[in-house]
Amino acid sequence: MRTVSFCLLAALALAGCATESSLTSQHAVLATSTSDAATAASLISAYRVSQGLSPVMVDSQLNKAAEHQARVVAAAGKLSHGNFASRMDQYGIAGYSAENLSAGSSSVDGAVSRWKASPGHNSNLLMPQARKIGLARADAKGGYGRYWALVLGQ
Repeated sequence: MRTVSFCLLAALALAGCATESSLTSQHAVLATSTSDAATAASLISAYRVSQGLSPVMVDSQLNKAAEHQARVVAAAGKLSHGNFASRMDQYGIAGYSAENLSAGSSSVDGAVSRWKASPGHNSNLLMPQARKIGLARADAKGGYGRYWALVLGQ
């Protein structure tokens, strides 16, 4: 069963319900990286534990799914979850999952802080079923510069 949180639905509405295939490349993607995933897992785990929830650990498949979407939104210069369920299937991710996107934060700490301050994104961070995360950033020439994608899963 796949959970699509209020945040995901709100983000789709704000993004004009753009699909991945409708996002055109507006900006050159300079680099992508999953090197901040361990830091994100540590930050998110500390937050979750403080709320009585289990910690999370980095998962390579979730990292790949996050890197895919970070690259797509950086190239487009706008945030969109695209066809989230199809992407989860493509990367072999089953069960509960959710995604947070952000743009403009220069650090993983900044992106996580923004997600904690946003009710919908915060709900994803505190999803009880989450056990693993994947995090990626993509740097683009133009737009917001740095784009972040976090995928949480069972």
